Amino acid sequence: MKINLFNVVRQTLAIAVIAVLGTLGSAGAQAATVTGGSLILNLNRDALIAGTILDNTPAPSIYVEEFWDVGAATKTFSQLREQNTPANLTDYAANEISAIGLEYAVNGASIAPNPAGRQNRATDFTFDPNNLYGTANGGIGLGGAIRFRVDVAPPSNRILLGDMTLEYHPELENATPGRSGWLLVNHIGFDADAFELFDVTTNLTGNSLTLNGNLGFGWGFDHLGASVARLNDARIGTFSFQTTVVPLPPAIWLFASALLGVGASFRKRLA
Repeated sequence: MKINLFNVVRQTLAIAVIAVLGTLGSAGAQAATVTGGSLILNLNRDALIAGTILDNTPAPSIYVEEFWDVGAATKTFSQLREQNTPANLTDYAANEISAIGLEYAVNGASIAPNPAGRQNRATDFTFDPNNLYGTANGGIGLGGAIRFRVDVAPPSNRILLGDMTLEYHPELENATPGRSGWLLVNHIGFDADAFELFDVTTNLTGNSLTLNGNLGFGWGFDHLGASVARLNDARIGTFSFQTTVVPLPPAIWLFASALLGVGASFRKRLA
């Protein structure tokens, strides 16, 4: 019996496509990500100072010295650490800037190559809009960096937090009262939880997703003596986050197209 090899391959591909459709069709239809929007931090200066124990001079133990928004994505780590460094390191009243309204832009699904020492991340966050907390995966990249001045001798007195991602970790939710499971994770210089988010309210209406709540110290502040305040779930400010929900492309159709493309290529080879 003569076997038509192309028909065998075509039937095999058809079975593969049907199997994938049956397995992923219903779940994949609900997959979504986010695009655009921003995160705004409002840090409580007094709560920051009270939560850290480095205090070697009359200057505050910690304060915000500089902030860069997404426009500084081309700056190197060294530039962020060194630029605009005040000449008078003891005149903190002139060096300190407001820690209110610090705005980080939501990164897209792809970003430009990072300059030296930077770890800015693309957004790879996915979830089912019908079950946000049960399906959230990946992180929302945030463009921006903040520089703190801490009350120790140079050069260890400048601390950078930036290139952050907003992530959800369900194992942390309700571990203590108010704990939400949402984290702001620092990636510049070192990977560490920058802020834990407490008392979070979530609103997903249509294609708009918003989060609002309070800020707490992440373990990334422990080396500044904030571990006690962190373990006590001290609130050190507030945040607001707004973004737009967009459906993910149906990956199944992309996969099916690839399979059919393989079949077409195979037929040409046989010809």
